[in-house]
Amino acid sequence: MSKPGFQTTWRGATDAWECDQMGHMNVQFYGRKFDESQAVMMTRLGLPLASAIAPRPLTDQIVFKRESRSGAVLHTQTAVIGLDRAAGTIRLRHEMYQSASDTLAAVLDTVMGGADAQTGALCPLPAGVLDAAAALLVAPNAVNAPAQPELPGPAGGVSGRAAADFGLKETLVSLVRPGDLAAGGLLTRQAYISRLSQAVGHLIASDAISAEALRARHIGSAALDYKVRWLAPSRPGDIVVLRSGSSGIVGRTLRLFHWLFDEASGTPLATVEIVAVYFDMQARKAIEVPDEIRALMAGQTAAWPG
Repeated sequence: MSKPGFQTTWRGATDAWECDQMGHMNVQFYGRKFDESQAVMMTRLGLPLASAIAPRPLTDQIVFKRESRSGAVLHTQTAVIGLDRAAGTIRLRHEMYQSASDTLAAVLDTVMGGADAQTGALCPLPAGVLDAAAALLVAPNAVNAPAQPELPGPAGGVSGRAAADFGLKETLVSLVRPGDLAAGGLLTRQAYISRLSQAVGHLIASDAISAEALRARHIGSAALDYKVRWLAPSRPGDIVVLRSGSSGIVGRTLRLFHWLFDEASGTPLATVEIVAVYFDMQARKAIEVPDEIRALMAGQTAAWPG
């Protein structure tokens, strides 16, 4: 049963092939399932996939509440919690639950605008979509959401020059394929997050702290929070490059950030700030950041520019 103000926008499960070496569903598949929830909700609001205007996320915050393991049955509920007619945007809250226990597994808080489905140029959402959203609008505090979305760092200081100045490490180079893109040319959440997941190992690459070495000590890692700013579209065949760094260690959490660029033009495509934690893979409990990671990060942190 949906919560007041919410409607069910996806039902499914965690497949075995979606689970990674940590024994739980990889973060990219949360992105995939939230992509589906978004498509269902926007269709109900009057913007189906074949529209000339595509729904276009501007900012995301994904908070991971509970790990989902192979076979877990899941569903997502969605509510409209914000509307800005002047900007032509809406704010959606997607809540993913483990269906058997009705336990909250993850939340996506996203601000959505529109984009030309062919060129990717930003535009307001159509008036009819805004009207449909207004009819469903609930106050953020009614669904335990913050009054305003928690935003990632500003985009103004993000550039190839800044990446070089801060010594950000090249952690991924890949080709954009047609299936990586939503209408309007943005990477899907799954496509972006899968690249982030692959990049982290290159940021902390070392024999002593490789994934294999840590697993031998029953140490795993997990993301707690992603704050994403979507900046520009891509095209099939484009080469994209990730530049990555750390903004430090706070308590038991490691703070990372990644900037995605188009290789040919240097255009920033998306940014993300990540809060991650290490955990005991047997007890499934968070632990202190390993000393080797602390030593590696010492003197290599950078503050977000701007």
